[in-house]
Amino acid sequence: MDNYASRFDWHKAVDSTVSNALGGCYPRDWKDEDHLTRTLLSALRNEHSSVTIDKDKIIGKKSKCHWDIYKNTKQKGMEPKHGDIGVLVQLHFDNGKVLEGVAFLEAKRIYHDPSDDSKSKFTALDTEQLERYCANSPFHRTVFYDCLKTKDGYTAVSVTLPTRHLLTIDKNDRDIYLYCEYLSYCLTNRYFQGYELDFDPDLVNSVKGFLGDNGGVEYLIVAQSTLKPELELNPELIEINRDIYKSIDTPEPDNTPTNNFGGPRM
Repeated sequence: MDNYASRFDWHKAVDSTVSNALGGCYPRDWKDEDHLTRTLLSALRNEHSSVTIDKDKIIGKKSKCHWDIYKNTKQKGMEPKHGDIGVLVQLHFDNGKVLEGVAFLEAKRIYHDPSDDSKSKFTALDTEQLERYCANSPFHRTVFYDCLKTKDGYTAVSVTLPTRHLLTIDKNDRDIYLYCEYLSYCLTNRYFQGYELDFDPDLVNSVKGFLGDNGGVEYLIVAQSTLKPELELNPELIEINRDIYKSIDTPEPDNTPTNNFGGPRM
């Protein structure tokens, strides 16, 4: 189990993992969006899936978060209603009280312009698709994968914003970053604290994979979080359809040389 002095320290560590994981995919594997998502989630699971925070909240009470990541093995029979990534969070409060909520992310990668990187865009953004996702859940977000050119090479980042904001801004280039926050912050300081979740029971059961083609997501993050450090957490105890969802495997090691990323962060 990893231990951090504060939730902000955890956020910084997660952000470093995000940058390294995506950076290792550029340039050779950048065209495969599913590979980017799988590589990123695998790295996050391997490095941050069991965490204790020493001083959380104003009163300084310890908190814990355990999580795992699953891959939907029946994607071809699944109706795409929510996007690429689902986040299922089980919150444990005092006196045995439990609350479950879900959130959704649609992942999009940057399409680099080989002649002028400043003209690179998120070409695959689909307004009709995003409108549909927002109609299914008002808390839907879009997450962006990018490798930014710097004076020292490239640095990889992932940022996110509510999809309804994105539709209103109506842009598909890096100008949207003015309105974004880091994916790492969204995970550690929003979702895993129970913020920006949809608590509708039917939607929760749908994401768990119990409603046939009307539910499920391609990748599912399953997390437990509590401010009671003495409570033993185990995400495997959260009931999901394990005939559909299988724990994600770490990608096979690749010995092909890749770029060395450095330089200032965004």
